[in-house]
Amino acid sequence: MGFSKGFQNWFLLLTEKAFLSNPRNQTESVIIYNIAPKKMLFDISYLISWWMFILWILPKISIVKNLGFSAVQVQGLFSLKVVVGIGVTLFYHYYYGSRTSTDAFRFYDDANLLFEVFKSDPITYTKIVFGIDMQSAPVIEATDQLNNWYKNHLHGVFNDNMTIIRFNALVRLFSFNVYHIHTLIINLLAFLGLAALVNATKSLVDNTKLSFLSILLFPGIIFWASAVLKESLLIFVMGFLTYYGLRAISSFSLKNISFFLLFLLFGMTIKSYVAIALSIGFGLLLASKITSIKTRLLAPLYLGLGAGSTVLLNALLNLNIPERFYQKQHDFLNEIAISKPGSAFDLFVLEPTWVSLFKTAPNAFSNALFRPFIWEAHSIISLVASFEILLLISLAIIALWFKQQLNQQQTQLIVAFSISAIVILLIAGWVTPVFGALVRYKIPALILILIILNILVDTKKIPFIQKWLN
Repeated sequence: MGFSKGFQNWFLLLTEKAFLSNPRNQTESVIIYNIAPKKMLFDISYLISWWMFILWILPKISIVKNLGFSAVQVQGLFSLKVVVGIGVTLFYHYYYGSRTSTDAFRFYDDANLLFEVFKSDPITYTKIVFGIDMQSAPVIEATDQLNNWYKNHLHGVFNDNMTIIRFNALVRLFSFNVYHIHTLIINLLAFLGLAALVNATKSLVDNTKLSFLSILLFPGIIFWASAVLKESLLIFVMGFLTYYGLRAISSFSLKNISFFLLFLLFGMTIKSYVAIALSIGFGLLLASKITSIKTRLLAPLYLGLGAGSTVLLNALLNLNIPERFYQKQHDFLNEIAISKPGSAFDLFVLEPTWVSLFKTAPNAFSNALFRPFIWEAHSIISLVASFEILLLISLAIIALWFKQQLNQQQTQLIVAFSISAIVILLIAGWVTPVFGALVRYKIPALILILIILNILVDTKKIPFIQKWLN
């Protein structure tokens, strides 16, 4: 009986049935409730059925087949990603404790509340999920019951909380409250997004398999982008935005433009700063195509005109860009003064001016790219992030040591992705005084940097890599 009970509680934890909040105090530790063995058997069977179905269909998808892996290898890599996602869920449960303040659970809980709306009023549910008639009384009444639908401070173009809640609400229609069905679906999307990203640059890298594996298995990326978090959705959108963006530039067609705009809109609803940063890089590639100016001259000219245009539009349209950065940082500093997170660090204080943004840019960039240092790591997340930085530096040294001769197209993409990565790192570095948040905000930049390193390296000069991957 003792073993049976222990196994049941262990599985409940994995299937999210263990993460039921104490109804008397949702900030306390969660309680494990007993469920009928038949229900537990259904949950196990349902989860495995979905997993097997995805493993069957995933290797058949063209952008996955083009990576060059065998079906078994694809299935193994996807399963590894799912297992990591389950591990992240357990980490959140044991490390953070309260589900009301952890991203892995609080958005899922709001989706469950929306599912209750679906059962009583499917029309209102549909309006909420698809963003239709959001000012109607039933919609406002329903969303007011959610704990995370609105942000305390909103400085972006869209509220990304709504996006992850909507995703979970859609999956909840067929997940039957088995949490890791959501883990499976979001990992499927992230896997496809990464495959699309690698396919987009396939002709420019020396080894497609190495390109895919170096991103998929990079510690921070596989950790944060394997759970039911915004980062997983971001990789899906980022991959297809890049895929159709590069296709639209090389082959202007209605299909490519339409899908590019669609994923650009999706990107704005998840992380608007990433969508904007990628668009800036795409702008340089488009300028390179329609002009005969060499990249080394065009890039500074493009950046200068872009910066000047941004300042001018900010003044003409009253966009208040410096004020937004100032307020975002100010709100972040106020939050850590109250919550006192262990990974907080001293950060320069912005002023709401362009001069302040310019003066602090080097510090912001170095903070985002290179910190936390090992001696600053006082948590598991910070420690792993500090070793991750050393790994990235090591990979950069290897790529530069075994650098290949670049053609014009490779050079243009490296410059474009470098600009996009710098913009992402600057934005993250300007406003983020917490290592725990910083390591997540810079993930898109890390992906772009890893793509750049894969373009740079000549794997033919490293025989064991060629032998291992072939």
